Amino acid sequence: MYLFSRRTRLAGGNGTAGVEWAVQIGAKVTAITGRDVQLWANAYSPGFGTITWTAWFEDLTALESMGDQINADGSFMDLVAAGAGLTEGGLDDGVVQVLAGAPDPERPIQYVSGATAIIAGGSFERAIGLSIELAQRGEKVTGVPGLFGRALTGPYGSVGWLTGYESIAQLERANDALAADPEMLKLIDGTKGCFVEDAGAAQTTLYRKLA
Repeated sequence: MYLFSRRTRLAGGNGTAGVEWAVQIGAKVTAITGRDVQLWANAYSPGFGTITWTAWFEDLTALESMGDQINADGSFMDLVAAGAGLTEGGLDDGVVQVLAGAPDPERPIQYVSGATAIIAGGSFERAIGLSIELAQRGEKVTGVPGLFGRALTGPYGSVGWLTGYESIAQLERANDALAADPEMLKLIDGTKGCFVEDAGAAQTTLYRKLA
């Protein structure tokens, strides 16, 4: 399973026009391809104004097919062009291959907690194993399913954890439970040397669903 994301940052001074345009983009892709496209915004996190479209794919061939479909649709390209004045900094794509966990389309997720890191050279086997343990332990402690995956694009060795929550209250309860769990803390401490030790290489972000 693969998660595709496309990210941009809305320009200021346009009121709600940017978000309305972003919602239209997602709806247009769904209409053309039949794929469920979701729209997220960075919440209480760095990158204020950043929005991300996401969609799930069973394989990379399906992702390629979606890209070909939308790029061949003139009305979609016109809609993209209409947003030129509503965004700044261009677009960034990403593809993540899920290594542990699975998305549940039936869960009404409103928030997602994401964490990313970069595996240090010589530590791939250990880092992947411990990362999967972290995801599994998190689900056991909180009762909330999460995902772990590796990025196929971007900085080499990038990995990440994603956990979806039905409300911010559920997110808060889960964070409190994780912080109080001795086994989780031991697992985290046990990753020493697995990841690049740079403040810019490890990031946590909250996302709120817009559409």
